[in-house]
Amino acid sequence: MDALQVLESQIIRNRQTQTNWERSREHREIIHKHLTQHGNASLLRCYGAGNCNDLDLNALVKSFTAIQLVDIDTDAMELALQRQKVKSEDGICIVGGIDLSSGDHAPKQAADITVSSCLFSQLLEQHLAQTEPTADLIAEVRKKHLDMLIRGTKPHGHIYFISDIVSDLTARQLTRLPNEQLNGFLSQAIEKRNFFSGTNPFAIQNQLDDDPRVEMTNLLDAWKWRLGSRTFAVYGIHCQLNSS
Repeated sequence: MDALQVLESQIIRNRQTQTNWERSREHREIIHKHLTQHGNASLLRCYGAGNCNDLDLNALVKSFTAIQLVDIDTDAMELALQRQKVKSEDGICIVGGIDLSSGDHAPKQAADITVSSCLFSQLLEQHLAQTEPTADLIAEVRKKHLDMLIRGTKPHGHIYFISDIVSDLTARQLTRLPNEQLNGFLSQAIEKRNFFSGTNPFAIQNQLDDDPRVEMTNLLDAWKWRLGSRTFAVYGIHCQLNSS
């Protein structure tokens, strides 16, 4: 897809889920807990912010001096700020029109904490829509995305890679499964190859562990995210960079 096709596709997706604030409550609260556990910080950068249904901006501005929202869909972010009744004076900056599929976004200022929230599966979907899916292609797209997150984060800063991995379309029991059983359920789903291409958390964690810029990683407990009529299983990987 070219940049215009990516934008058109994302606009459609964002408009379909624009009113998903209440259904995203648990998803949003879990993400907030992770992002704010390191104490107050200067800059939080959120890749793939879109409708911001997974970001409680009014709560986040209490922990961060500045918040940067990055997405290709500028209108979605502006409407999100209106819905949450926040404005630029609260320290929130919109960086719109950014096609993140290439992984080459280079921010001028490094963030204390960077989050990519359920963005990677969409980016990969765009790549696979125009070419034959291969393990090498998936690994390369993943490598570029992770590199973008690392390059834009301060030494000793924190990165949260959050991804949906499977939905109730292929895992019917997901909607009624308690959260405390999700980790085991996802391990079984991975063994059965029932997950979105390229989102294997163990492969991604290994890729981060092999990067010399990364000091440590840990796999977060999985949770559920209700998006529109579908329920997704979501996991996160937290990593901290080296001090230099």
